[in-house]
Amino acid sequence: MPIINTLEIYEDLKSQFKEEEARALTKALEKSLEEYQKKQETFLATKNDITDLRTELKEDINKVSLTTKDDIASLRSELKDDINKVSLTTKNDIASLRSELKEDINKVRNDLANVKAEIIKWLFIFLIGQGATIISILKFIK
Repeated sequence: MPIINTLEIYEDLKSQFKEEEARALTKALEKSLEEYQKKQETFLATKNDITDLRTELKEDINKVSLTTKDDIASLRSELKDDINKVSLTTKNDIASLRSELKEDINKVRNDLANVKAEIIKWLFIFLIGQGATIISILKFIK
């Protein structure tokens, strides 16, 4: 099934060459065209080849898409776990810090209470000493 009409070529060649030569040239040309067409069929993609390739590409894209979705879901799950771990660690650290602060505040309160008691004790000692001094000065003045 050559692309070119070999009958017309034969008719043109028959007018310039002998009939046998024209026939031989036409057959050689026809054979060459058939071989060319066969080679073209092996090199050129057919509609089926393109359809098959399109189907394969769609399948590959779907596989990559599913893999990507799975990877994203896995990453999301890992991130949630990591966030929960950090959150729990932070909560524990805050609770620990809160209890340490309460202990420190209680220590400061106790220290302040002890200092207050010491000041009152020394205040009474000085008051008694001053009272005794004032009484002894008054005894000498009379």
